[in-house]
Order: sequence, then structure tokens, then C-alpha cells
Amino acid sequence: MVVGILSVRDESYHPNRRLMEAASRSGHRAALIHTRDCLPAIAGGRAGLTIHGCGRPDILLPRIGATINDYALGVVRHFELSGVPVINGSGAILLARNKFLSLQVLAAAGLPVPDTRLVVNLRGFHDAVEALGGYPVVAKMPSSRQGSGVVRVDSPTMTEFVMENLQDISRGLLVQEYMAPEGRKDIRAFVLGRQVIGAMELRPNPGDFRSNIHLTGVGKGVTLDRGLSKLAIRSARAMGIEIAGIDIIVEEDGTPKIIEVNYAPGFRGLEEATGCDIASRIIGYAGDRLAEETCISPF
Repeated sequence: MVVGILSVRDESYHPNRRLMEAASRSGHRAALIHTRDCLPAIAGGRAGLTIHGCGRPDILLPRIGATINDYALGVVRHFELSGVPVINGSGAILLARNKFLSLQVLAAAGLPVPDTRLVVNLRGFHDAVEALGGYPVVAKMPSSRQGSGVVRVDSPTMTEFVMENLQDISRGLLVQEYMAPEGRKDIRAFVLGRQVIGAMELRPNPGDFRSNIHLTGVGKGVTLDRGLSKLAIRSARAMGIEIAGIDIIVEEDGTPKIIEVNYAPGFRGLEEATGCDIASRIIGYAGDRLAEETCISPF
């Protein structure tokens, strides 16, 4: 089995390196494929795909992240149309790369999410603050990742600054209820298929409300109770994502809320915190999925 890893990073990037190592240990091969080396084509009404420097993989793992652009998304879709099984698919990525679209899907599935408004101007921001009960609130760019583009807003003056510097009229800005870090738990659950294969608890740095692993640097491995595990799995399924990093905040009163669903989650911190070989589990899952795709039904 040749596993294609669609990435704009090289083999020194931790997830890429680990996936390549895991594939080799399993008797498979992983090939890094940069989006710029892909030439999608439609000829004679059929989809074709040329990959410079690489043959066609048996299965593809898109690993670009929430900032994936329209070209890269088109490349992912073209792999699908060319008959290559893709984990995760373009439809799921389209939803996951936009935080508000993700929240729409999760809320429609009856899953708990933070109270949120999508705004495009100063008046909308002020209306959102009033609806959320006043300052402080959290402002997020729809495609923010790794804690960047996420700020706590405490006053009308800061609101004006945020709207001038973060807001993109073509995408809008999310304004969310603020959940104080005191007494809450921040959980990252890694879902693979229909299982949570690892989870860790993160704590914000002093003076910060964000708990992203890229900001805190450390996490503590935890075993989720049945309720939180089910919540994480339901979130991934609602989004149509097979490999997912689910960010959950459990408030002081025990109320959980899904903050984000990541379609290309990093796993360095999770492997260190839990001792779980996430990379090998992903390769194993890809092999199982490929076997399902190539199995011919006798009926």
C-alpha cells in the first residue's frame, strides 16, 4: 500500500515524519505529495490527475489544516474523482476549515456548542456583545488555527481595534461567549473512525484563556468517560470526518461544549502525553479503509 500524504510541509514536519515511519514499519510506503506538484485535469469529460515526481497513491491523507486554500481543496476533490480513496474527504474539509460552518453542522446535530454570532461590521459586533450578555467575549477568525486569530475582547475600544485588524468582510468574524479558564477543563480528543484513541487535558498559560497545545506546550493524558467519548465521536460523524481532533471545554458545572473539530489534527503532544502510537493507528486505519474500498461484493 502506498499512502499519499498531501502536505505543504516536508518530511521534517512531525506528523509527516511519524506517518512515514509508521508506514515503513508496517511494510507500506508513504509518499509526500505537495499540492503544487499536482496537475488536475478534465479531458473528454473525465477527471485525470498528474503528480510530478510521484506515482498515484493507493489512498490519500490530506494534511494541510484549516488554512487549506481553494486550490488545495480542488486537488483533494480531484483525487476523489480520479478514484483514489481519501481520508478525510473534500466535503468534510470544506466544513471543517470554516469554524462557523462547523458550528452550524454540530448545532443542527443537537450537539452542544458555544453561543456564537457571525458578524461583518461594527454594529453587528456590538449587537452580538449585547446578545451574549456583555463583555468579555471571544472573537475568532473563521479559519484561525493553533490559537492564532483568537482574542478576548473586553471593551468597545478593543472591539473597534479587532474589527479593523482581524475582520475580513468576505468571511466575517465569530463572536462567542467567553468561558473563563478558572474551573474549566480543556480536552483534546483524537477520534479515528468510531473510536477515541487518545485524549489529553490542556491548561491555559497564566493570564491566557486559550489552551491550544501550540501555546501551552504540554498536555496531560486522560481517559475520557463514556459521555465525553460519545460526544467526540458524534461530533466527528456529524462533520463526516474520519480522523479528527475534537476540542471540548467542560465548564465548572460539568457542562461540555464542542469548541472545534479539526480535520488534520497534529498529534505530537498527544503521543507524548499518552504514549499512544497515533501514527501507526492512522496507517492501520488507512489499510483497513483501502481493503473496504477494494472489496468486491458477491451480490
